[in-house]
Amino acid sequence: MNEFIKKYGFENYFVNDLIDKNTEIIFVLESPHVYEVKNGYPVAGKSGKDMSKTLFEDVALKKEPFGKLIYEKIIQKFGILNVSNIPLQELAYDLTDAKFASLPTQLIFKDFALFRQNPLLRKKECRVNRLIKIYQEDFTKRLEVHKDKKLVLCGGFVHKMFNASFAHSDFKEVLEVPHPSFNNWSKEKYARKVEEMLEFIR
Repeated sequence: MNEFIKKYGFENYFVNDLIDKNTEIIFVLESPHVYEVKNGYPVAGKSGKDMSKTLFEDVALKKEPFGKLIYEKIIQKFGILNVSNIPLQELAYDLTDAKFASLPTQLIFKDFALFRQNPLLRKKECRVNRLIKIYQEDFTKRLEVHKDKKLVLCGGFVHKMFNASFAHSDFKEVLEVPHPSFNNWSKEKYARKVEEMLEFIR
């Protein structure tokens, strides 16, 4: 993965996972976006605030992005791991930067879009399959060392990536929930799943 990031000049867009010795429950999400790159930690934008509103009762905690609370060690026990440590959305990159104008990089941005639509291997699309294999290897390597942790898999993309790489029984406990974007955790149709999540993390 490091070679891939260097090859396409994505070093300045890399955002580390937030996991330490105190982590008991890991929220697994897709990838950083503009606010995450700007702030240097995952879940720093609106989705992060929506997560905090749902997860915490304390008014002060509700106002801050979930990633910030973990990054600044305001809260313990929770961690964040992204499938991708660099943005998968082209809009997160400064496209006026000349290094992103090359044809190979433009093709990678297209592959990112295909990857986000479906992170599973295709029968014929060899180019995107090479990208998927890089990500599967990196994701597996980073997550398999945390089999003693409880996992909250956020969104369909993450669900597919996880199920392609692991069996649920490999980990202590695993819960699949909707992605927190678009106010999903506040929607009535997901209320039961959100309540299950709150019980899961207690």
